[in-house]
Amino acid sequence: MQAIEFAQDGTASVREIPRPTAGSGEAVIRVTSAGVCGSDISALHGTHPFRKPPLISGHEVGGIIDEIGPGAGDHLRVGTRVVIDPQWPCGSCELCARGDYHLCADKTMLGVPRWPGGLADFVKVPTFTLVPAPESLDTSLLSFAEPVAVAVHAVRRAGQLGGARRAVVLGGGTIGTLITAVLSTQAPDLEITVAEPRQHLHELLTLAGATTTVEDAEQLPGNTYDLVFLAAGVPALVATAIARAATGGTVVQVAVFGSAQPTPIGDMQIREVTMTGTATYTKDDIAAALEVIQAKPRLVERMVTFTDDWTDAARRITAIAAEGPGDVMKLIVSRSSE
Repeated sequence: MQAIEFAQDGTASVREIPRPTAGSGEAVIRVTSAGVCGSDISALHGTHPFRKPPLISGHEVGGIIDEIGPGAGDHLRVGTRVVIDPQWPCGSCELCARGDYHLCADKTMLGVPRWPGGLADFVKVPTFTLVPAPESLDTSLLSFAEPVAVAVHAVRRAGQLGGARRAVVLGGGTIGTLITAVLSTQAPDLEITVAEPRQHLHELLTLAGATTTVEDAEQLPGNTYDLVFLAAGVPALVATAIARAATGGTVVQVAVFGSAQPTPIGDMQIREVTMTGTATYTKDDIAAALEVIQAKPRLVERMVTFTDDWTDAARRITAIAAEGPGDVMKLIVSRSSE
């Protein structure tokens, strides 16, 4: 079978590797959809903390069960459409025991040397990582559930949406756009403002469900928003997020910061502003993400760039790593479901 291998010289290329076989509790998935994200690009750069070339990358993966080993359970069969939860937790720590397996410190992520990823014709996974997908969803979109699940989990961390009237998303990149889409899908009456300095993204943010878009977060009124999502790793936005939160409101920290940032603890205390983190997702988030994808077909069409050839995908990945993404917001390799 074919797979894309990341080399230590910063290039991606197609090579032939053996097709995996399913053992007990395992399944082999025929990949129909594989997404490329920033962690793949940093892996190709050699800067990712644990994705070190040479390797088969790719943790945004969906497809069809092609082979299944014993012990899979009755809910999974050959031919079932699935999204892969790319997290293999230890299963024995306190976090795993209480259901927070996504926070397991000893988990392995799909797309590392010890667990080759989904930028390949077939990928082998434990069956507990599989989330069944609806037959109505095009198989080319299955991998898109992973980044949408990040946004679903961030919104889930904000708590119940029923009492919220106003939300603001600080940062309108890929995750900020998807958070906007999740909010507008799950809370249609919510007033959603997005602050994003890149004016050319505002039309897309409106399509995602933004009520209002602004270029400068400092234009926004203080003490106003029930929910604030910090979706851009800009240090100054930490204080901005807390200042814009309404008294009793919630700030969800989504963006990744490379270092500690000053935080106005006194203001948070006096106004009882809650600040919460969010990390990855769970299988429930992936299932909810599939619903968001189905609810926003025009947004998905605008966000995704498809290629159906591994060689072309390898060329594009190498170019993105060397030159930047250009107009590509989300690259997905779509393979035939036949």
